[in-house]
Amino acid sequence: MNGTVNPKVRAAGAIFLLITLGFPCSAPASVQAIENLVGQVSQSQYQSYQLAIESCGLGLYDPSFNQGYRNRDGWAGGGTLGNQEAALYLSDIFSEMGLAVSLQGTYRNVVAELTGTVTPEKIYVLGSHYDTYGSGERPGGDDNASGTAGVLEAARVLSRYSFGNTIRFIGFNAEEDWMKGSSDYVDNAVLAENETIAGVINLDMILRPGWDSDPAEPEDLDIGTRDTAANLDWADTFITAAQTYVPSLSFDLNTPHTSRWYAGDQGPFISAGFPAIMVGDNTADEVWYDGCNAYYHSSEDASDGLANNPAYPGGVTYDYAFATDVVRTTVATLAQEAVFIPEPATASLLALCGLALLRRRQF
Repeated sequence: MNGTVNPKVRAAGAIFLLITLGFPCSAPASVQAIENLVGQVSQSQYQSYQLAIESCGLGLYDPSFNQGYRNRDGWAGGGTLGNQEAALYLSDIFSEMGLAVSLQGTYRNVVAELTGTVTPEKIYVLGSHYDTYGSGERPGGDDNASGTAGVLEAARVLSRYSFGNTIRFIGFNAEEDWMKGSSDYVDNAVLAENETIAGVINLDMILRPGWDSDPAEPEDLDIGTRDTAANLDWADTFITAAQTYVPSLSFDLNTPHTSRWYAGDQGPFISAGFPAIMVGDNTADEVWYDGCNAYYHSSEDASDGLANNPAYPGGVTYDYAFATDVVRTTVATLAQEAVFIPEPATASLLALCGLALLRRRQF
């Protein structure tokens, strides 16, 4: 017998050993592979999504939901016609991406799933709220068409590929009623099914980092979470992904902020013991008390808002490049943590796995 082992047989034996030990036939993605994925995030596509969501209630997506003004206020059992139009729009766009889509719970959360191929029971959640605050004209361009468009754009890119773990994209409803939609989801879907949520990213207002009360304030990103090791580690994972893949994105020097960790759809997840962060253009305290956002919860929170206000001759300035960088960081974080499986690597490894299994049958 020849003492030299054929390299293909050696490789097959190694893969066979991995299979028998229960390891997945996949290799971690390289930095370059994730960079290529991040590079597919499109500012123009993000802006298109944001404008479509901002306009819900005018019947531009479906004429049967034309209520004559922009408003997405949500409550148990549904919401305004604009709220219903937004839910339909999200459901349709997610479905077009090939994701499994469902409406969950009393508040009609829109849930789209990209099931993991190795450990599907380990779940990452990317969410935002699609409802708006109050009655009358409430476009909610920043709060929170901006975050919801970010979820769609991240889903558009990520849904083209396979991941070891499951990624869920969720449009939460009734956040403006103090996180009723996400609370219902955590209680009646996650906890009821004893699910494992490995990390949650909540995008809530990512389009206007500038300050109306002080234009000299830097335009940077804020992260909110609870002051526990798991949550701070998850925040650090997001920040590190930005430093690695999106160095143009700046963060507030004091981030992560922990004083208002509950004020957003990340709150119910944190309360239930899951690591979660809110990603936003400013903190809750800055929005509520420091006057950084002059049009918060107003009829002027729109891409065409403030245009006729003499105090703002240029109208609202949304920073689509900034928001797109936030989405890029989100994609990088999820690709890294949910275990991105690049197609070429998958094909070659599956071939080796097949060879190993074939040889196993022969023995």
